Amino acid sequence: MFPGFGTVVNVILILLGSYLGIKGSSMLNPMLKNGVIHGIGLFTFLLGVKLILENKPETLKVFLIIILGTAIGYIINIEGKVEALSRGGGEFTRGFITSSLLFTVGPMTLLGCILEGAKGDSSLILSKATMDGISSTILASSLGRGVIFSSIYVLVYQGAITLLAFLFGEFISEKSMANSLFIGGGLMILIALKLWGILEDVKSLNFLPPLIISLFL
Repeated sequence: MFPGFGTVVNVILILLGSYLGIKGSSMLNPMLKNGVIHGIGLFTFLLGVKLILENKPETLKVFLIIILGTAIGYIINIEGKVEALSRGGGEFTRGFITSSLLFTVGPMTLLGCILEGAKGDSSLILSKATMDGISSTILASSLGRGVIFSSIYVLVYQGAITLLAFLFGEFISEKSMANSLFIGGGLMILIALKLWGILEDVKSLNFLPPLIISLFL
């Protein structure tokens, strides 16, 4: 197997699961779809709290990373550009953001990519890929085709980490990983609030740069 094999499998399973979820969405009535979205919001919120409690960040560095990264996100207007790619607008963006974070924020993503890149061990990232494939079916049935396009973010994000680990070994320090997971936990809580109809005006996709920057500082 080649470096990045697990990520390729991950992307394929997300695409397959999303396709099945969208095709089966007609079987769900609107009330049930709304309930599923609220359930996804609850899971996202709990996972975010778990990540925050489990990780001890470098507080000042995290503050500076969030300020700098968010400024970059708003200057580039990431969320506006994503919305422009789809006629689905906000619904598309909600599906894209929610699934992108669920699929990439967490210790399995970071550790799985590093293990595969640095040591050639794909077992952890393949386990994660299987979980994402199942999750994408549920997500796509309620959140629509934005979930399909999250596979692009998964490919770029996980592929970059795997490639860097392959070239430079285990390049992410424990502190950087803790900072990233802590920020990711906060982002997941933000996404949960948006899924519940709270803070809808906040452009959450513009908060993704801090998550990426924190890995390398």
